[in-house]
Amino acid sequence: MPRPETRERIMQATVRTLSVEGYSKTTARAIAKTGGFAPGVIYYHFADLGDLFAATATYTSQRRLERYRAETAEVSGATDLIGRLRVLYQEDESSGHIAAIQELVAAAVTSPQLAETVRAETARWQEFAESVLNGLLGESPLAALLPVPELAAAAVATYLGLEMLSHLHAERYGAPAMFDAATRLAPLLDTILASDS
Repeated sequence: MPRPETRERIMQATVRTLSVEGYSKTTARAIAKTGGFAPGVIYYHFADLGDLFAATATYTSQRRLERYRAETAEVSGATDLIGRLRVLYQEDESSGHIAAIQELVAAAVTSPQLAETVRAETARWQEFAESVLNGLLGESPLAALLPVPELAAAAVATYLGLEMLSHLHAERYGAPAMFDAATRLAPLLDTILASDS
């Protein structure tokens, strides 16, 4: 198998293992078992597990970011945006992306290399969220009133925290409840934006 395909296979196995086993149990042996390859293959492509975790954080973040950009490129309003974001978040849950990212964010506290990667990827997501909000608000007076960079940072923080909250308070704060609340509010925002245009 060519090297780029092997590296991707290893990172995909790392995402799946992180999402199921958690960071502390995501060893080379566990990753290899998930991916169906020998543990030694990992060290042919990555210097160590720290290198693999940093590469995996970039890999899964950027793949999902491409999907989010494509899906939100031509939203027609807040209601449409929330509907699309709900589907995207469900994809993140089913693929293991969000669980893996949460494990890597937590692990970044003790890993400078991973922390640097997480900061860089978080900044990319905040820039994306800011661009989506700016596109939604357009030239409306709300655009000048709302602190868009801060709202974008809050949106990313909420995204990262939804999975944890859903484990602690599934009925009240889980992702479905949050999206239901946003779905109820979205038409009001669409009405405000339409009246401002």
